[in-house]
Amino acid sequence: MKNLLIVDDESLLVENMTFILGRYATKVFTGSNGKEGLRVLETEEIHCVVCDITMPIMNGVEFIKEARKKGFEVPFIFYSAYGNHELMLEVSKYGAFDFLSKPDFKDVEAIVSRGLTEGFKRKNPALQSENDL
Repeated sequence: MKNLLIVDDESLLVENMTFILGRYATKVFTGSNGKEGLRVLETEEIHCVVCDITMPIMNGVEFIKEARKKGFEVPFIFYSAYGNHELMLEVSKYGAFDFLSKPDFKDVEAIVSRGLTEGFKRKNPALQSENDL
């Protein structure tokens, strides 16, 4: 069981990502900003987060920063249409798993599949093979 969280303020993009990535996750949760994303992290077992960096209310940088403070070590995959290098560097400090440029999502399926697998291993260390240790 691998659960995915998609956080973005653009509802059509969230809908499309849910459709595309739904086959890789048991369940897909969504939020329109970092505050909603934090609520999902606090109430559901999430194995990977796909998140826009630029959002109102709580952006992606604030979201990963708060998630890490609260002890959530789930892989975060970020994307941004603005290519903001400074924000990408900032989320790297908090252990971002990978990055995508919007609207170029050509590798999104492979990256999210890897992120879900990594997040599942982090939550279930007993299931890791000896090769992974």
